[in-house]
Amino acid sequence: MSKKPTAGETARRVLWLILAAALLAVVVNLIHPKRIPWVENWGSRAEAQAVAEQMPLVQLSDMLNFLRDGSRLFVDARPAEEYARAHLPGAVSLPFQTLEKYPAVVVQVLASDKPPVLYCTGPECDDSLLLAVHLRKLGRKDVSVFIGGMNLWQSELLSTEGEAVQ
Repeated sequence: MSKKPTAGETARRVLWLILAAALLAVVVNLIHPKRIPWVENWGSRAEAQAVAEQMPLVQLSDMLNFLRDGSRLFVDARPAEEYARAHLPGAVSLPFQTLEKYPAVVVQVLASDKPPVLYCTGPECDDSLLLAVHLRKLGRKDVSVFIGGMNLWQSELLSTEGEAVQ
């Protein structure tokens, strides 16, 4: 009859299995051609994705010119609650995460005679980029993205609309 392992022996075996699995994962990650980076700069991730998608990027100075001349449609890709608190002047809300709830806004953006400029929270947020890619697939080819987003806009103390109007 075999002897039943003690709780201590079982814990040691589990620990060895975890260590072996972790070591195997590290080795596989090191040799895999699409390895996962150990450290990533999330601030430039959305910008890098935009470049890879050949998506035009808009700078803050461009945004100020667009606001002044009214030549662009600003589209806020953040959640509706964030839009309600503060958004760029004249922007429409089209939250990427709940896009299916806003078919009328999608039609408005697609039909607008003004090229849309999409934005979200900031460089670490990719909702505006994902929405821009989606709008391109729907036929709107002149979309661009303001990577700086609301964080940059508000850090420059620029005016906003919404509940927390500055």
